[in-house]
Amino acid sequence: MNSLAVLSAITEGNLGIAVCSLENITIDDQGRSPRVQLMPDGQFKARDGRPEDVPTGYWLLDDIAFQTLMAFASQRKNDYHFDYEHQTLKTEENGQPAPASGWFTATALEYVPGEGLFALNVQWTQKAADMIRSDEYRYISPVFHYNKQTGRPVKLRHFALTNDPAVDGMEKVIALKAQSDTGVTPMNEAQKLLAALGITVADGDTITDAHYTQATTAVAALKTKAEQVDAVNTQLTKTNEQVAALKAKPGGEVDLEKYVPIEVAQGYQQELAALRSQNNGLSVDQAIEKARKDGRIIAAEEDHLKALANQKGFAALKANLDARSPIAALTTQQTTQVKLPDDKKTGIAALSTEDKYAADQLGISYKDYAKLKEDDQ
Repeated sequence: MNSLAVLSAITEGNLGIAVCSLENITIDDQGRSPRVQLMPDGQFKARDGRPEDVPTGYWLLDDIAFQTLMAFASQRKNDYHFDYEHQTLKTEENGQPAPASGWFTATALEYVPGEGLFALNVQWTQKAADMIRSDEYRYISPVFHYNKQTGRPVKLRHFALTNDPAVDGMEKVIALKAQSDTGVTPMNEAQKLLAALGITVADGDTITDAHYTQATTAVAALKTKAEQVDAVNTQLTKTNEQVAALKAKPGGEVDLEKYVPIEVAQGYQQELAALRSQNNGLSVDQAIEKARKDGRIIAAEEDHLKALANQKGFAALKANLDARSPIAALTTQQTTQVKLPDDKKTGIAALSTEDKYAADQLGISYKDYAKLKEDDQ
């Protein structure tokens, strides 16, 4: 409906005559209009040449504009209202009241590409509904703020019933009398909104299409995060319900081959930790004892190697021991003193197995080590 309707056609030779009428706003018995057009899609302008302060000479309704309109609308607590002939703007001048002709919820807006912006579920007053039905009022005229650089509407204020629309040629009969009496773009409010989305526009700078694109992307990201949070909350709810169901079941209904009480599971963990500790201690002692028998370490190193195992773990100890080569002289009892006869020619004093190991580690000859030992005595 709300479109140009051909009632009849008469043909006389090659001459066609069409008789047309314009349908009014659709209103149900409760005085409600399910869908009312507020402004057309794309570029549009008034018959008087407005907007003269926009470089293109046109206002522009597109998805970017709609996202901005919705962002401001979502911050409103009050419904949008319709008046008669924009009396809301004139009441301070003429002192006359500005009664409402209709109302709709602030976020009840719909953008249809190729058609325009629509208000949904508009509730008219009884007086306004009667006037619309009797064709005393036919058109809608919005009041909105717009961006002077792009011409995009950014914030809706209110609307009016009028019979003097400023725009001709709209697809719908509900035409537009677009105006911005102040001609002011609410830059401060737009900047605050963009800042809340993490987009900074310095004072004096122009809000560009890029800023609106960033804002749209940010809003989409927030929506995605909200959906993810909802999904997590849904999963948590299901989990809690499952836990509650298990708690509510009698003990005989629980499959004891699959589930054990939490106290039993914690006991298993504690016993396993104790066994691991004992096993690690045995492994360390066994590895050190084996290395000593193989001649890879001396008795004086055992405490150091145990400390290494405690600090770095058994793997570090094993790596240290595996890197050593056995010394044949150490395979004998390290506490046994091997007495060698004095060598008159070389002057080497009797050295024990540990003395020779020490000399090897210091990189000096047995003769020099024996001499050092004699000097200490």
